[in-house]
Amino acid sequence: MFWTKAIPTERMNAEQLKRSFEVLEAPDSTIYLACATNILAAALGYQRSMEQRACVLGDGRAIPMMSYSLVEYLLGLDLSALELLELGGGSSTRFWASCTRSVVTLETSPEWMKQLKSRPLPNVEARLSSADALAKDMLGLGRRFDAIVIDAAANRLQLAKSALELLRSGGFIILDNSDWYPNAAGALREADLIQVDFHDFRPLHPFRCTTSLFLHPAFRPKPKAARLPLPPMGGKDVADTNRWDTTGE
Repeated sequence: MFWTKAIPTERMNAEQLKRSFEVLEAPDSTIYLACATNILAAALGYQRSMEQRACVLGDGRAIPMMSYSLVEYLLGLDLSALELLELGGGSSTRFWASCTRSVVTLETSPEWMKQLKSRPLPNVEARLSSADALAKDMLGLGRRFDAIVIDAAANRLQLAKSALELLRSGGFIILDNSDWYPNAAGALREADLIQVDFHDFRPLHPFRCTTSLFLHPAFRPKPKAARLPLPPMGGKDVADTNRWDTTGE
């Protein structure tokens, strides 16, 4: 494959291209790998996240430190009516606050709590807990939630069991790093929640991880736009011209 942006290659034959100093000749595998790397680095914001030491997309939007594929799925949903419980706050709290009706955050780190309090958000209630008391404290809230995010420095099996008591019908639970917590994942699955695993890269990590979504059987996704899924970042959008996706009328 020949790859260039400097000259009009359509007017040159193969021999002319090979002799040009402005053209790079490389195998398809190398070019495709470069394209895939660019999508991860630029569109998904992997490079920008590393440079800023923050979890952001390529356009600067703050996101949780979770699998990119899960984040993209959530961005396609209308979550504006949801009341969310976040177990383990931080930079992710701003993301949840931006897309849901309200957020209750229980954090075990005094330092992270200090940061949350220094940048208060109108629809966020942040409370300090501890690793040992977190499962009890969440039950002590005395209310139920449409969505629960389990991402705390605490026993996630205990948190998963407590989350089941607080989840409303039609809601969902997010278990981050679920590949590290198979017992917690099993407890949610055995409670008749539908497990969907998102294996992917995430900001600030050089390896792939798993974030799992556990859906109540009554869950029905509400698209934010006219279509779902949205075109993926770095993807190819052919929906408007796809003759195999028409009504046939």
